[in-house]
Amino acid sequence: MNCDIKQQMPLAIRPVKDINGEIILLGKINRANLQTSSHTAWFNQKYNRLSVDPQWAKGLKEHIEGLKIKVFMGTWCEDSRREIPYFFKLLHALEFDQKQLEMYAMSQEKTTPEDFENGLEIYNVPTIIFFKNGNEINRFVEFAVNSLESDIAKIIKGESYTHAYK
Repeated sequence: MNCDIKQQMPLAIRPVKDINGEIILLGKINRANLQTSSHTAWFNQKYNRLSVDPQWAKGLKEHIEGLKIKVFMGTWCEDSRREIPYFFKLLHALEFDQKQLEMYAMSQEKTTPEDFENGLEIYNVPTIIFFKNGNEINRFVEFAVNSLESDIAKIIKGESYTHAYK
């Protein structure tokens, strides 16, 4: 599975100023964008400090077959800055194929120039939507109900899970 950042090139994006004059990323991005942009130094700082219990991933790997994920986040958002590095650390532990993941950096209005959020009811970021067979199976919204590991495990296993805003 392709989870190695060295094999993933940053998508061509242009940083923009948000409504407060802060430089943000906007539109379709990938993990490499977060790891290489001078405007997202927070990603590497947090990612490099985190660790995942290898036992956590053991029982989940069998459930990731056919899983696709869409991530909506804001490089300006404290919740995204808290959750997204850890989310990628969890994906790395799962050896999740990054080709099965789409990520979008949103404005503070929760929009993208290309309307990638259209029809997906994105009201808070980060919102991480999990799909199997083209259908949404569940989503993580803004912050963990229990813990990010526990919430993600429940979603991947298809167990009962209700995000923080339901």
